[in-house]
Amino acid sequence: MTIGAIAFVDLDDTLFQTIGKCPDDVPVDRLTPLGFTREGDPLSYATPRQMSFLTWLAQTTRLIPVTARSLDALRRVHIPFAAAICAHGGVILDDHGQVDEEWAARIAASAAAHVAELTGYADAIAAEAEHREQAIRVRVLTEDDVPLYVLVKHATADSAALNEVVDAAVPGLPVGWTDHRNGNNIALMPPYLGKRHAVERLLPRLRAAHGDLPVLGIGDSLTDAPFMAACDFAMMPVGSQLGKQVLGGG
Repeated sequence: MTIGAIAFVDLDDTLFQTIGKCPDDVPVDRLTPLGFTREGDPLSYATPRQMSFLTWLAQTTRLIPVTARSLDALRRVHIPFAAAICAHGGVILDDHGQVDEEWAARIAASAAAHVAELTGYADAIAAEAEHREQAIRVRVLTEDDVPLYVLVKHATADSAALNEVVDAAVPGLPVGWTDHRNGNNIALMPPYLGKRHAVERLLPRLRAAHGDLPVLGIGDSLTDAPFMAACDFAMMPVGSQLGKQVLGGG
């Protein structure tokens, strides 16, 4: 296959989404399940247009997923890829689908200095949620026992209550941290973590191997913008968080 570009592509809310986020005018029988639970049940679906877009990417580009999903969740996505970035950049897979151990060691060394902060933020959010009697799920996400970031969600997807709890519990983050918020999903990430860091790890090798092929960055959230900015061209779904911010559409 002759490829015409390198494409770093976010997954959720870019190539597919949960069924509740799918357009009302697309019949369920026209949706394609691409993401699955541990039990093998469909969880995330692509519309026909998203499937056409994915097919085009798979046939014409070097497709590299760049996702917040854990490694386990990424492996439950049924799209063609080898190299990938997951866990908000905490894990890199090489061309053979194997973990980049050098990158993993670097992340683990950086994470060791932030364990107390991550645990402290998670505990503070849990306490605030209990005080406000809000059904908040909060935990420190890990990969291979390495703590990476704090993930917070509301059990009934009450994003307003979710934001109020987190704002009260964590009124500010240290310089360099990332406060990722998109719907019912908040992630508090230390400075060492980020999709852009991982993309910049892969870019020199890819550019050396593929000459002057353009690099595409495709994503939906505001925190995808930094990794997209490391590429030559950027794309986004027009109705996404990033699309609305940049284009004013939706």
